[in-house]
Amino acid sequence: MTESLQLVRLLRSAIAAACALVAAVSGSPALVAASPAAAASAHEPTAAKIDGQDVFVVGFDKLSAFDYTIVDAGTGATPDQIEAAKKRDPVPDWIQFYQDKRVLLTGYLMPLQVENGRSKKFVMMKDVTTCCYGAVPNMNDYVVVAMKGEGIAVIQDVPVALVGVLHIEQRYENGYITALYQLSGEKFLGQKK
Repeated sequence: MTESLQLVRLLRSAIAAACALVAAVSGSPALVAASPAAAASAHEPTAAKIDGQDVFVVGFDKLSAFDYTIVDAGTGATPDQIEAAKKRDPVPDWIQFYQDKRVLLTGYLMPLQVENGRSKKFVMMKDVTTCCYGAVPNMNDYVVVAMKGEGIAVIQDVPVALVGVLHIEQRYENGYITALYQLSGEKFLGQKK
């Protein structure tokens, strides 16, 4: 089993277990979907300047603003259904616009690998309720980040921002979808103020 597949399975099972436990204990209600007006405003690209260079501002208000259905072995899909899903592109054009572009991404950090107190591989998530206190995240609710250099100091439970190049691709391994969004991290900006 590849390292990324192991990470995805570990992430899915840890999130599902935590969410089930919290939901059972708290009886928390399901999250409410965004209104159509909020979804329409999420389509418009915005830009910012970081270190004198233009970057597109991308948040989960955009990345998560469409329905994404996981079709893989974990959902009981047949090999034929998985092959058909690989051929479909469920990501709308207004998200595909950001493919291979430098973006400013804000989200909640969850490290996947930590060495000497720093993480080079982590997940940026929609919000903390996505991770542990609410619904299991969908594939478009998080971005897998591979940070250049020595990695970053781990900051959890507060929104953080970083700059990098966004890659959009349904990646499958051994019948399991392992990623939809990936980011080649360039600069960590720290806690969002």
